[in-house]
Amino acid sequence: MRTPFLIAALMLSDPAHAGAWLREQGSGFLSFGSTIDELGRSTGSAYAEYGLRPKLTLGAKVDVDMTAGQIGDGSAYVFARKPIPTGERTYKLAYELGIGGTIEQDPSALLRTGLSYGRGITAWDHSGWIAIDGALEWVESDSSVTAKLDATIGLTLNDRFKVMFQVFYSQTETEATTTLAPSLIWTPKPNKNRSYQFGIEAKEGVLGLKLGVWHSF
Repeated sequence: MRTPFLIAALMLSDPAHAGAWLREQGSGFLSFGSTIDELGRSTGSAYAEYGLRPKLTLGAKVDVDMTAGQIGDGSAYVFARKPIPTGERTYKLAYELGIGGTIEQDPSALLRTGLSYGRGITAWDHSGWIAIDGALEWVESDSSVTAKLDATIGLTLNDRFKVMFQVFYSQTETEATTTLAPSLIWTPKPNKNRSYQFGIEAKEGVLGLKLGVWHSF
C-alpha cells in the first residue's frame, strides 16, 4: 500500500474536531452534518467528544448512507484520545484508539488507531492553526485496512465568520480517493455555542453540498 502524503497550511482558531487539542475537563462538542451530491447521493454524520479528564477525551463518530431517505450502510465507533507530551514546543500531538463496527446487513467489528498534529498560528492578523490527522481502520470481516489522512486549513475572520478548507485522503489496497472541502462557519451570535457550516465537497469529479451544525457545551 502506498504511503499517503498531504501538506496543510492554515486552520481556524476553534476547530470542530479538536484532534491534537483535547477537550477541557467537563466540556464537550457535538456536530451533525449531511452531504448531498449532484448524483443524488446523500450521507449523514454525527460526532461527539467530551473531556472526561485533563488528559483524556472520549468520543464517538457515526457515518451513514442516507440516499434512500433512511439510515443505510456505514460505520460507527467510539474512541479515547490521549496527549503525547511535547514539552515547550509550539505544536501539539495526540493519539487515539477506537472500536466499533460497520453498519450493514452483516455487521463487522472495526478497530481504529489515530495520530494527530496541531499547531496554532497567526496569518494576515487573523488567528488560525494547522491540523493533520492520520488513522488506520481495520475491518474484521475481510481483514481490510484503510489508511486515512485529513488536513484542515482555516482562519477566523471575525466573531461571526470563519473559513475552513479540508482535504480528506483515503486509501485501501485497491483504490485511493481524495476529497476537497472548503466551507464557511457562521456563528449567528458572537461568543455563543452554536455554529452552522455551509460548504461544498469535490470527490472524484463530483460536487456536493455540505451542511452542518456545531454545538459546544
